[in-house]
Parts: sequence; C-alpha cells; structure tokens
Amino acid sequence: MINRHLLFYRHRFYRHLFLIATGVVASMGVPFPIHRIGALGTVALMVLLSVELGGPIRAHQTHHRWPDTAYRRLGVLTLLFQLLWMCSPRDFAFVGFAVLLATTAFIFWSLKRLLICLAQETQIRMAVLGGAVAGYLLLGISGGLLFGALETVAPGSFINQADGGRELLLAGLGADSAAHRIWDLDFTRIHYFAFVSLTTVGYGDIIPALPPSQMASVALSISGPLYLAIVMGLLISRYTLQSEKQEIRDWQEGAPGPPPHSGADSDDR
Repeated sequence: MINRHLLFYRHRFYRHLFLIATGVVASMGVPFPIHRIGALGTVALMVLLSVELGGPIRAHQTHHRWPDTAYRRLGVLTLLFQLLWMCSPRDFAFVGFAVLLATTAFIFWSLKRLLICLAQETQIRMAVLGGAVAGYLLLGISGGLLFGALETVAPGSFINQADGGRELLLAGLGADSAAHRIWDLDFTRIHYFAFVSLTTVGYGDIIPALPPSQMASVALSISGPLYLAIVMGLLISRYTLQSEKQEIRDWQEGAPGPPPHSGADSDDR
C-alpha cells in the first residue's frame, strides 16, 4: 500500500530542493558581492533538509524514530556552526573546523536519506528526476562550502595558478585581512573548483596545495561518479519496472499479442 500522503510531501520536497539548489548554483555566476545571496540559499538548503528529511522517509514509517531526531539536531548544529563561521573575523577562522566536521557528517547523512527516498519511488516522474539532480548539485555546493572552510582554517590550501600561484581567498585583502569577516570573502572560485572536482574535469587553473585539501579534492572526485552510478542504477531499475507493469496492464486490458514477459514469470519457471 502506497502512503499517498508521504508520497505527496516527498515529491514536493524534491521540487523545493531542486529549485533552491539550482538557485544557489546560478547565484554564483553573478558579480560579487551580489552573489552573497547564495550563502542565504545554502542556509535555506540546510533548513529544508533538516525539516523534510528529518521526518519519516520510509513508506511504512508513521512516526519519528531516534535517527530522525538525531538527524534534525545535527542539521541545526551544522547551521549554527555555519552562521557562526560566516560572522567570525579572519583571526577566528578556526571555527571552520567545526563547520568541516558537522557539514561533512550532515551532507553525507542527507544524501543517504535522499537515496532511500529515491529507492522507494515506483514511477519516474519529473519531481523524482529533479530530486536526483538536486542531490548532485548538493554535493557540489557542499564541496564548495567545505573547501571554503578549509581555506580559511589553513590559508594556501588551494592555489590559483591562473593568478600567479596566489592564495585563493586572502591574496587581495591586504595587511588588515584578519579584521575581515568570513562573510566578506569571495567564495566563487572555491565553488567553481568544487564542481570541477565533482565532475572530475580538472582544468588545472586551481590546485590543492596541502595534503588535507588534496585528500578532500580526491574524496569529492570519488563521490561525484559514485553518486551518479547509484542514482542511475536506481532510476533505470525503476523505469524498467514501470515499463513492464505498463505492458502487463495494456495486455490485461485486451491489447493484441502474446502476454508480456515479466520477472515474476521467469522466477516461477
């Protein structure tokens, strides 16, 4: 029995996630400091994930369980750490350590719960495809956030080869850079590099220069193809099952031709 109430809210969540994630990515293409709106979009993403994925996500689930509560609390904690980090001056950038740890745990937990939702879909609709695409965009946005936190904690983690090998964030701030808040930094190129790593393109204009940033880049490069492989497998299997059910339905309604072959028939034989 399909829980239609849960299905409705799940598809609505897919649409909202796709719209916000697309808006955050699009905002990175506008000039600084207008694209700071993308930071607000990131906050909206965290709130959406905490609220929507923090509820019952399985078809047979009717009430919250302790993992749901723990997930929501981690989302709130991650959001608080991010806001504290963005409001901190440069000389308090060590707050980025908490952002790195909390965001990494929260995003990967979010992707796991999103994949559980996608795996329960019996029909491939536009909302489902939007949710799958949004998960991929979420990986890139989160990678940019993590890389940005890493660069503020350890300046020089990423080097801009196209700019003479200078630091990616702090090179143009001058001697009083410690007085600047993290909010004042331009994270466009960090997010650009995150998506380049996610897609395993690697143009070579920006390079990770320190071991932590190198390992983080490798991890993101692995996560991108792995996510695509898992999601493509889920969607193809669901689409195949959907097509088989449609063929059986058409035959039962009197369509000419032999009965369609199904997996259930092969198992009986």
